[in-house]
Amino acid sequence: MTEKALPESVYKLFARTGHDVRGPAGVVAGALDELERALGGEATARNAAFFTMARRGVRRLLRLADRYTAASELAREVDAPVQAMDLEALVRQAVSEASFVYGRRQVTVALDLAPLRGFAHAPSMTAALADALMLALRAARSRVAVELAAHGDQARVVLTSDADTATVEELFHAALSPESDPLDEGALPVRVIDGVLKAHAGTARAERTGAETRITLEWPLKEADHKAAGR
Repeated sequence: MTEKALPESVYKLFARTGHDVRGPAGVVAGALDELERALGGEATARNAAFFTMARRGVRRLLRLADRYTAASELAREVDAPVQAMDLEALVRQAVSEASFVYGRRQVTVALDLAPLRGFAHAPSMTAALADALMLALRAARSRVAVELAAHGDQARVVLTSDADTATVEELFHAALSPESDPLDEGALPVRVIDGVLKAHAGTARAERTGAETRITLEWPLKEADHKAAGR
């Protein structure tokens, strides 16, 4: 069961903000699609870079809405409604989304994903994975490695940045401390990552290892372990 750490009014604010951001961003996304179809052919090719830029901005807004929605749902204090799924596909989707929105030209993302089935609540876990990759990309010099594998009876995702930086580790510590400002936008991604993993009876941590920075997410592969942890 998720530990409720913030006042109910804060969770309601998160829910309202997510809704208020998602509505207009969705309208803009639809308008971009219609505009691209109206221009068509050569005009679309000439303006492809502008459409990509605009779509990336819209997706960034929608990612922010997803983050606020995920944060608001942590107030329910119930087990995440997990379903059996292809975890490899889930990770690929989160990586694709985060790479499009937060990617950096000088940073490559390398995948090492084992075929793996398990249980997860897809919307919230996708949000947590995307935010974890966002933090890893920000810390990286030139490369982020994303690994998925079974570790005993746990699914384990490790995001490794090729940079020995204290930034991510310190952000996790500061965001999860009792003194943290619940409305601090910088702390919100870590709160979402930590809260979603706890709702899945799992854990999230950031640490420096040698010349690298790692973010590790782990949660049970079996549905029974999710339920047992919630009791």
